[in-house]
Amino acid sequence: MHDAPAQTEPSTTLTSSLAAYRRSQTFLAQLPDPRVFRLRWITVASIIAFFFLGIPLLNAAGIVPDFKVNFLGKYLSVAIVALGIDLIWGYTGILSLCQALFFCLGAYAMGMHLSLPEGGGAGGIYKIPQFMEFAYYGHHGELPPFWVPFRSILFAIFAGITIPMTLAAIFGFFVFRSRVRGVYFSIVTQAVAWGTWLLISRNEMLLGGTNGLTNFYRPLTSSRKWILGLYLTTLVMLTFAYLICRAIARSKLGRVLVAIRDKETRLYFAGYRPYVFKVFAFAVAAGLAGVGGMLYAPQTGIVTPQNMNVEASIVMVIWVALGGRGKLWGAIFGTLLVNYTYTALNSDLPNVWPFIQGAMFLGVVLAFPDGMVGVWDQMEKSLKRGDRRSFVVMACALGAVALFVMAEALGIEPAFLQNPISSSGKLALLPPLKYIVLAAILIGVILDFKLKRRPIAETGGI
Repeated sequence: MHDAPAQTEPSTTLTSSLAAYRRSQTFLAQLPDPRVFRLRWITVASIIAFFFLGIPLLNAAGIVPDFKVNFLGKYLSVAIVALGIDLIWGYTGILSLCQALFFCLGAYAMGMHLSLPEGGGAGGIYKIPQFMEFAYYGHHGELPPFWVPFRSILFAIFAGITIPMTLAAIFGFFVFRSRVRGVYFSIVTQAVAWGTWLLISRNEMLLGGTNGLTNFYRPLTSSRKWILGLYLTTLVMLTFAYLICRAIARSKLGRVLVAIRDKETRLYFAGYRPYVFKVFAFAVAAGLAGVGGMLYAPQTGIVTPQNMNVEASIVMVIWVALGGRGKLWGAIFGTLLVNYTYTALNSDLPNVWPFIQGAMFLGVVLAFPDGMVGVWDQMEKSLKRGDRRSFVVMACALGAVALFVMAEALGIEPAFLQNPISSSGKLALLPPLKYIVLAAILIGVILDFKLKRRPIAETGGI
């Protein structure tokens, strides 16, 4: 009677040993090349040191002005929205054109608190926002009932996250359960964003109409202490959001999301209900957009319905496409690149920006289908093969773009790069030298991609 366990024990031991061996082989197979691993860690450590230590120290030393830190904080807050877009578009294959709506819901939640005396609105002089003296006339200076809970900062934070997530979950449940997908889903979300924009713009909504909410606590955008504090808070939240999205993408849940993107029909035959996972991803992306909006509002000092129109959502998609979807860091990099290009061109060449924006999108489609992430991947492959020429070309392209973003972020560009090129010293015939250098490097990379780079087959070991 006592011999059975002894007979099954070797089998159990063998099974556990095989399982451990398979896990070790999977782990070893996933380890990158040592040179690639070293490159990644050096890059990550440099980025962390630059954003968490370098910028605050440079700001404290007076090298980087306060308004540049404020700009960077705003762009990092919208990068949180881009992470959510990459999660639902890059990993799940859902192209949503209403993420700016969820972004504005979070911004309005925080803006409502900041407009009240409890949030320092208008210096605490008025009991209610000034526009309500006219829009809510005849109520003797009382707040509308739905404004009252926003006197609490905790409720504003809670509402800024839960309202976008709840709305996305309810909307997504009915749409995804009806198996609306692809371009049809994009059109539906575009219509929702447009309709909500029209609704919020009406004065009857008591949200400031087309003028939005403003007159926030002034030191938020003028005091170094508040500017630096909001920047660091945004940076921490962006890091936290990245780690959450990364954990989702690398989990079994993330594999299901990728399966939905690649072949949703097979999941139905496997017994899954894909719409449940779609609703989850859509709600998480909406929550991230709400967090980004709450951090954006105090750093701009104003929230308007213009931030939630369809164009704003499309621009957010361009950020992710340019950075490279399917890799979370690409969404962050693309957001900073597009926004700083917009800021620089609006200052130097304001009439050129619409053409540059279109050229960016066409360039991603025609030359860099994987965005900046694709350039990094090619650089890693070149490093593995020992192809120094290709590695240097890719590194120069990414380095030039990164230096451009860094210089615009810090405002420390050399003077000769900022001055327009002219023939007589009076009439500028060409744009500033920085744009010419950056364009020349990118054109060289495109030529290397299309003309000079020979395809090399990836072969396994013998």
